Amino acid sequence: MNKYWIVPVVAIVILVGTWTVPISTTTNILPLSVNVTEGRLIGVYMTNEGPREINFGTSFPGAVTTKAINLTRGNAPPAHVHIASTGQISPWLAFDKTNFLLQEPTRVNVTLTIPADAKAGKYTGTVTLRYTVTYGRRFMSLF
Repeated sequence: MNKYWIVPVVAIVILVGTWTVPISTTTNILPLSVNVTEGRLIGVYMTNEGPREINFGTSFPGAVTTKAINLTRGNAPPAHVHIASTGQISPWLAFDKTNFLLQEPTRVNVTLTIPADAKAGKYTGTVTLRYTVTYGRRFMSLF
């Protein structure tokens, strides 16, 4: 019996283990909103944040506010996460992470910076979180 058969088998296992073919994609879309007032008023600004929504409440031009999105994968295999925003509020947003591998619970900070020349009104948009689990990652997580 030829003992050299093991080399191609090991090579195939390594190739399959590192090859990443998307096997599933999940997308969450979160509504965004902020109410901009004309002046800086003394007082407490509260948000009416509901589940699965990012509401920056009422604020004023020049204000900077940070919210957190907490992500978990539960029992699913690690997933590649891509975060993007759209809408009127999008140019005012900065994320501390936008493309990463979700292996453990992760906090993503979303910072809203309202321009000094912003007009009073309600500004809206969305945050899209796309999770992609890949075949190779699932295979490797079994070992």
